[in-house]
This record gives sequence, structure tokens and C-alpha cells, in this order.
Amino acid sequence: MRKIRWKRMLNVITSVTTGVLAACIFWYGITLAVSGESIVGADIPYLTLVEILLLGILCGVESELIMPDDERPPREGNRVRYLLHYVVVTATALVLGYFFDWYEPTVSGILLMCFTSASIYLFASYLKYRSGKKEAEEMNECLREYHKEK
Repeated sequence: MRKIRWKRMLNVITSVTTGVLAACIFWYGITLAVSGESIVGADIPYLTLVEILLLGILCGVESELIMPDDERPPREGNRVRYLLHYVVVTATALVLGYFFDWYEPTVSGILLMCFTSASIYLFASYLKYRSGKKEAEEMNECLREYHKEK
């Protein structure tokens, strides 16, 4: 059971880290374009990479704590749990983003961070859905083979 939880958590960490990296590339590119600087000669500070990984790890741990797949609650419970999960993940991104100086603490800066967090959340959720669907298809195939042998 622990092995499955670790695998799930590592999948979330990978998805979130990839999403945060893509978001950083996107917003850094926008920032450079608006300021008239060349994107080709741009450098991302080394610590930003560590910050991206740290955010991914924290979100992965939070995800496993808030959204364990051990027990599936009723559909109504899922909505509340997903909302709570999104709020916690977004709050984490806002707090760390503030300390990492990723955004200006203005209304528009906070809204853009929330929008970015929602985009990454949807991206990671889609990857989790795809992974679960593939796993279910593999299990169904094994069951079909098992029943053919009987």
C-alpha cells in the first residue's frame, strides 16, 4: 500500500513540477516580451529551479494527504474535497510565490497567480485522470484474459 501511495505522490510531484516549470517559462516570456528584452538571451536564476521543485514536492505531499485514493467518498464529498484541495494548493503557491518573489502582491498579481494555479491544477488533474484510465484499462484487460482462461 505504501508503495502505491509513494508512486501516486511522485506522479503528482512530477505533474505539478512540470506544470509550474511551463508556467514559469510562459510568464517569464511574457515579462521579457513586455519589457522589450530578448527571449533568446534570457537566463532563469538557478534558485528558481529549486523553488519550482520545492513547490512541486509540497503540492505532491499535500495532494496525498488531502486526496488519498484509498477510499472513494460519495460524489458530493468529492466536490468538497477537490475544492479544499485546490484552495490548499493555491494558498501554498501564493505563500511560496510571495516569498520567492514570483509575483507582485497586488490584486492583479494574486489573481494571475490563482489563474496560473488553476491551470496547473487542471493540467495535473488531467494527467492523473489519464494515468488512472490507463491503469483501469490494463486491469480490465487482465480480467478479460483471466475469464478467457476459465
